[in-house]
Amino acid sequence: MKFKELYEKGLDRKVNPAVSASDLSEDTVLTEIVEYVFTQEIIVNLYNILTNIKLNQGSHVGIWINGYYGSGKSHFLKYASYCLSDKYSEMAFIRLMEATQEMLLSEKDATELEKAGVSLSELSALKNWYVNKAEVEMVMFNIGDVHDANVERTNTFTTIFWNQFNAKRGYNSFNLPMAQYLEKALDDDGKFGEFKEYVKAKGYDWERNISRFAAGRLDLALQMAKEVDSDLAIDVIRERIKNNDINVSVEAFAAEMKEYIERKNNRNFRILFFVDEVSQFIGEHRDLLLQLQSLVKRLDEVCESQVWISCTAQQTLEDVVKNVGGSDTNPEDEVGKILGRFEVRASLQGTSPEYITQKRILDKKGEVEIQLGELFEEKKAMLDAQFILPSTYQSYKNKDDFAAFYPFVPYQFQLIMKVLNSFVDMNYVDKQVKGNERSLLNITFSIAKETAECEVGEFVPFDRFFGAMFQGSMQHLGQRAMSNARQALELIDDELKQAFYRRVVYVLFMVCNLSDADKQSFSATIDNLVTLLMTKVDANKAAIKEEVSQVLSFLMDKAVIRKIKTDNGAEIYEFYTEEESKVAQIIKNQRVDSNTYTEELYKIIYDYFGFSASTNKENFATRSFNVGGNVDGKNILSNNPDVVVDFLTTAVTDSPDLFAFTNQPNHLVFFLYPLFKDNQELRQNFLDYCRVQCFAQEPAISEERQRTKRLFQDRAKEMYQKDIRPKFRDLLDSCPVISGQEILPQSVLGTAKNKERYKATMNRHLQNLYSFAALVNGAEFPKTAGELPAKILRPIEPALMETPLSVPEKKVKDYLDRSPHDVTVADVVRQFAKVPYGWADSCSIYVVNELVRRHLYAFNYNNNPNVSREEIARNIVRESNRFTIEPAKAISQDILNNFIEAWKHIFNVVSIKGSNDYTELFRNCKETPDSALNSLLKNYRELNHQVGSQAFARVIDEAIRLLEQWTAIRDPKEFFQTLTEARDSAATLFDRCKSVRSFVEDQYRKFKEITTFLDANRDNFAFLPDDQQEALQHLKAITADEEPWDKMPAYNKMKRNLEGRLNECKEALIATVRANYNKAFDELEEYAKSVNVSRDKFAQRDATIMLKTNTHNLYALQANANISEFYEQQTARINAAIPRPESKPVQPYDKPANENGGSVREAPVSRMRKVVHLDTHYNTPIRTEADIDRYLQGLKTKLMQYIGGDNDIIIS
Repeated sequence: MKFKELYEKGLDRKVNPAVSASDLSEDTVLTEIVEYVFTQEIIVNLYNILTNIKLNQGSHVGIWINGYYGSGKSHFLKYASYCLSDKYSEMAFIRLMEATQEMLLSEKDATELEKAGVSLSELSALKNWYVNKAEVEMVMFNIGDVHDANVERTNTFTTIFWNQFNAKRGYNSFNLPMAQYLEKALDDDGKFGEFKEYVKAKGYDWERNISRFAAGRLDLALQMAKEVDSDLAIDVIRERIKNNDINVSVEAFAAEMKEYIERKNNRNFRILFFVDEVSQFIGEHRDLLLQLQSLVKRLDEVCESQVWISCTAQQTLEDVVKNVGGSDTNPEDEVGKILGRFEVRASLQGTSPEYITQKRILDKKGEVEIQLGELFEEKKAMLDAQFILPSTYQSYKNKDDFAAFYPFVPYQFQLIMKVLNSFVDMNYVDKQVKGNERSLLNITFSIAKETAECEVGEFVPFDRFFGAMFQGSMQHLGQRAMSNARQALELIDDELKQAFYRRVVYVLFMVCNLSDADKQSFSATIDNLVTLLMTKVDANKAAIKEEVSQVLSFLMDKAVIRKIKTDNGAEIYEFYTEEESKVAQIIKNQRVDSNTYTEELYKIIYDYFGFSASTNKENFATRSFNVGGNVDGKNILSNNPDVVVDFLTTAVTDSPDLFAFTNQPNHLVFFLYPLFKDNQELRQNFLDYCRVQCFAQEPAISEERQRTKRLFQDRAKEMYQKDIRPKFRDLLDSCPVISGQEILPQSVLGTAKNKERYKATMNRHLQNLYSFAALVNGAEFPKTAGELPAKILRPIEPALMETPLSVPEKKVKDYLDRSPHDVTVADVVRQFAKVPYGWADSCSIYVVNELVRRHLYAFNYNNNPNVSREEIARNIVRESNRFTIEPAKAISQDILNNFIEAWKHIFNVVSIKGSNDYTELFRNCKETPDSALNSLLKNYRELNHQVGSQAFARVIDEAIRLLEQWTAIRDPKEFFQTLTEARDSAATLFDRCKSVRSFVEDQYRKFKEITTFLDANRDNFAFLPDDQQEALQHLKAITADEEPWDKMPAYNKMKRNLEGRLNECKEALIATVRANYNKAFDELEEYAKSVNVSRDKFAQRDATIMLKTNTHNLYALQANANISEFYEQQTARINAAIPRPESKPVQPYDKPANENGGSVREAPVSRMRKVVHLDTHYNTPIRTEADIDRYLQGLKTKLMQYIGGDNDIIIS
């Protein structure tokens, strides 16, 4: 049986996926009624609309029908119009009732119908009303098609509705004045039909030529109208038409509709405006939505529910309100009020396109359904195996499902709609080709006709959908996206092979271009591709998979597609764009040099093992070893390495044993080559990744190329992170590791991975290489250079000389003994850092120092054989090349014994630490800070700092010089002999120093009091009487006395005596100063009172006297006794404060006499004192009374110069 024999409806009929409102041909109408597929949703929506139009159950006359593009809105609207039509109403209702009955009687849930109150009786009543009673007229138009952009914006909806209503009446639909004043006037007079016939008789077609009449031949039209209807006032009509004199308003249109309805004189009359695509027309224009609201409201008020407006839209009315900025929840919102005008709603969102498609196209004959059911039962297991699909897609659920959809598979309809939607979003196809009912009908019917001759047992594969969809709808972008694949297919000469390759390309192109969200549920895996290509129930799926795999490899090689790996390990394929394909070819031709290859591989190693130039140190035992590195023989770390780590992905042999035989001892090899060689996918992916890195360095020739470059970089990065890096890490964790010539056994490596594995292998390698490293890893050895000084400076225990040499000491001693030349510490450090020792520098120095401490060797530093331990500790690490190691020299025991006795005598000690070893003895006596020598030197320096300026301290200076001379001796033998020779003289000197210390501790305070007294009264001593000068000189002798301690009582007595005599002088001077100032203040106060000056205008008596007497300097007191300058200053201050009399105006008359006849006397003016400095010096000797008279006459002459005026003279 062929496919074409399966279908109830023949394939030779016409199927209109897209319904045209204007196509009302008999065949079209019958097809649209008979083939209309009902769902419960559609039946409920039709029932609500028809019921409301009949009974007006709502309060307004608006109907809103919404559904996405291609969801069947137009077909639904047209079917509703058939139910309202007087010609097709009965047929449409019968078809509606049959579908309703079928649903109500079927086993399926009919809850929606029951909930909405839909029943056959209700539908029958509606049918009876519409067929037998109702008179319904309809005006159908797509508002976007009939809108005139030149119409005034404020009346857009009113103009459109009025024009379309005029068109319904047979008038023109573009010139309202022409329609209202001419055509309607003729119609009202019953002459419009006659007029059109008359015009036709004159050689014109009114309906075709009306625009020409309106634009330029209006007079001719009016003349012909006048000839038909002589009552017309054509002059008035002409002016109104020319001036566009018409009231276009909602009110006027509502009145027009009211007039039209009243002429019908039928309460069962209804007129419906069916307006398509209203939401697209309104968009975001708030004013348009308000116009529609006003129109619906006024028509309802004026026409009493006999005029209905039904709008179709892709959005719900609530969404339209929100789009214009309105509220769908606030009842007071001006725009939101339109929700109440459209109470009748019909939503087609839930209609299943595949259900409608199955009913219209795939509906089977009764006998065929039985046969297909039997076939399903027979082949069910095979069908389940052939169609293994992602969880969100389904094959046949049962035999009814199989009978309904065969030869198609249910998943195909779900998938193709997602493909079409994605292709529309990507602009690969026309926007009309969308995943909806219309497109699905079109494609399914096309495929059904193409496969009409196929035999039952075959299936329609998914690639068929591409061919049907592709014809005539693929846009330029889609064509370009396919161009690379087409060019690749043209390279195949075998037609059959090319045909199969094309099928794979078709399904791959569709699935690869699904949206990202849809790819999650149906990805382009090879298993999914095989399922999509299935054509027979018994096809060999494994064989098809192998063929598909070859096609995929071919397409990847030709840079048509690429393979990526998901997080869960699945391999999926993606199409390259045209630009991506070009770039992929460029990348494929990139030459990857060894530098790029090793650098990228090194990044993986560094990232995983932490192996880099900044961390190229490995600690083992006591030392940090420099690590070098190579990747495939290319050096990546070269810093004079102690050990080298090799990472090899290629080698002359893939045998670890053979490679180990020729490996260098200090090389640690991660032998990746055998595993890497066998992993072809990893090798290819890594090579591709390196090619992308090379390509990334090239400049982009365009912005598009730059974007594509970034895309490939991102993809390469993703492949690197998800595939390349994890697999290389697995290789690093599992490959053989070779240390020198040993292949490390699994017992050494264990299960360690990552950095732990690297550390384990490196540790074993260092053990193999530096077998003596552990000899100096004990607790006694310094771990760092910072610990070494303390080890060098520690005391030598008596038992050391008797202790056998340690193994490290023996090895160093053997080296020193064998050396034919002078050996420095640096030489020892270098020697024992090498294989097989690997000792830390501090450990090698420590061992050498131990041999020196045993007196087997000695250090010579900068050609100085007597180097101190402090100097050794301070410099041996930093200047190891300046320390020469020499055999030690011995000092006789007699010298040591004499020194010990001399030391005890000089420093008055009982014993000396380290007396059994001269180096220890030398260090303890001379170099330790707390030795008797250094302690005494410290004490004397402190004492000298305290009293060093005094004469008695000269012996301390002498002692310090002697001790410093001893500490400067660097040769132990010279030190011992020098102190032995100075045994008695040094003891005597230090005894004298003890007297100084006792004096300082007991009497130095009194000594300082005397010297302070002498310094403080240096000037005052001139006031002592002559009989005290001798005592003063005796007291001053204390400053030069080198042994003042015995004379301190006499010195104290002399100080007390002199201090008393000075105090007597001071008291006498103070009395004179106080008397002089008291006298001066008495005179000043008397004078101030006489001239009316207040006491606060000049100095205070007590404060001044205290100031003048508050000094210990007798010369100052003597000077302060002279008050003349002070007296003059204070007199001036009083004079400045004397009140001045106010100036009076000159009187024009004499003052009258007093009552006694005498003249009036003015108040006396205060006289000011003037201090005069009189020079009383006289050069001529005075011998006689006459000489005295002459001297006095001279003084009088001088004084007379100041006599007169208002001043009183005071002689100073």
